[in-house]
Amino acid sequence: MPVASACDSGKRILPGAFYNARVILARLPAPLRRFIRISLLMLHLVWGMALATLAFPLFSTAQRDRAITAWARLLLRVLGIRLQADTPPTLPDGALLVCNHVSWLDLYLIHAARRVHFVSKAEVRGWPVAGWLAHKTGTLFIERGRRADTARINSEMRALLQSGAWVAVFPEGTTSDGRGLRRFMPSLLQPAVELNCPIVPAALRYRTLDHAYSAVPAYIGDISMWQSLKRIVSEPGLIAELHFAAPIVPNGHRRELAAQAEAATARLLGVAPADTSPQTPADLPA
Repeated sequence: MPVASACDSGKRILPGAFYNARVILARLPAPLRRFIRISLLMLHLVWGMALATLAFPLFSTAQRDRAITAWARLLLRVLGIRLQADTPPTLPDGALLVCNHVSWLDLYLIHAARRVHFVSKAEVRGWPVAGWLAHKTGTLFIERGRRADTARINSEMRALLQSGAWVAVFPEGTTSDGRGLRRFMPSLLQPAVELNCPIVPAALRYRTLDHAYSAVPAYIGDISMWQSLKRIVSEPGLIAELHFAAPIVPNGHRRELAAQAEAATARLLGVAPADTSPQTPADLPA
């Protein structure tokens, strides 16, 4: 069942005022559309900072989780992104979510569907505003160049999983253009193996409003965060798809589980797993 009413799945008509505003924005010249969206984004970031500073200390864990999800959903709307998301699997305890990685938008896309704690590269902590907000929403930051840091992150992941929380990792280790899939690295799957915790494969991709493949959100190469943001808000609109596969029971070595999760994500995307086609990524289906 898709998260239609809360996440604007495109399968239901939006409330009139918001729907009309979205249509109008899509028809405006790109510079004006960009100005309006960035202005709204600044207000949204201020609200997020106030929420994290003033309200989070007073909230229960459940209230904080709901606030983070609601904030992420509205962020996508501000940026002109229409979310089409499956309902995440219902599990009694914690789970490890593994997903392909295309953009910095991926974090908010997943948050809009399901509250998780992300594992992210340490450089994100230094991003203005976004890094601070990521810290306040429980993101774990790993220094990928230090092998010893993996042990620390695994320990923090275990504590969260044992508390019943979901933790999300991007096992490709970097972003791609979204047309194919890189090999899933197994190191961050170890906490799920040790705790016998379900692994939930997920897949995301971005399309134009005409449902064609879009490379606009891809955060790759030498593009800066500011350049990426301007590209995204200049578009008439984008569709973000998020799909979940059935949970994987962690029976076996983490390398085997990484291969299983990679294959499940590849099936959701309709592409070849990296192990079987490392040279030429398959195109997204039309």
